[in-house]
Amino acid sequence: MAYIESTHNDRVRAWARLKTRRGRERAGLFLVEGERLVADLLKSSLRLEALLWNVASDEPPEALWRHPKADGRRFELSPQAFAAVADTETPQGLMAIAAVPQHEPGYGPRVLVLDGVQDPGNVGTLVRSAEAFGFGEVVIGPGTADPYAPKVVRASMGGLFRVHAIACGVEHYLRVWRDRHPGGVVVATAADAVDRCDEAPMAGEVAVIIGNEARGVSDGARRLAHRCVAIPMAGEADSLNAAMAGTILLYEAYRQASNRAI
Repeated sequence: MAYIESTHNDRVRAWARLKTRRGRERAGLFLVEGERLVADLLKSSLRLEALLWNVASDEPPEALWRHPKADGRRFELSPQAFAAVADTETPQGLMAIAAVPQHEPGYGPRVLVLDGVQDPGNVGTLVRSAEAFGFGEVVIGPGTADPYAPKVVRASMGGLFRVHAIACGVEHYLRVWRDRHPGGVVVATAADAVDRCDEAPMAGEVAVIIGNEARGVSDGARRLAHRCVAIPMAGEADSLNAAMAGTILLYEAYRQASNRAI
């Protein structure tokens, strides 16, 4: 176990750079903050690089601090060094550094495709919803927020550790997916759609596309969709944000699949 006091320490500087996309891409690492997320990380198959504890905070949970994955990777940090690494303004006393997993496209039977979803909170929430409703792969299309950005990691609430996030061109992915699942359906959200989301067949093999917050699903992705659907609403709002709309579609797909299984 090592103690690090200075914010100018080489390790601290390297870990602090993980708050930027460029830093994460260069190092192949990302930051995980808070006891709950650290616990989820340690349960996952992702590789732990370092476990960091703020010496000014309460003692870390023994089960996490003494986890076998952390052997030889524990670091005690001064409050100043810990704050330099943390992304949050009032960080909890425990953080981890993990390796970004290198997943290949699996083209599984139930996938979520993010087509330029820019807001990190939306991306994290959608990853969380995908994991909750049985979608094991999330495609991170061009223009979509980095799934390993600290805010995305926090918003995913551990879902990012259990689903495969794949950086891939949306149109290429959908073409391959359609070829591999000839009986499947590609469903895209569209404000001008006539079909309701509960009328689209999503009980079986399905790819759900969620588009950019302002522009919606791109023209290329929309052309590859079998169905464009809208969410029926009773109020005067003409749309929902990407995370809410996506979660409703993912739940609808889960509901249909569950009903078919009964």
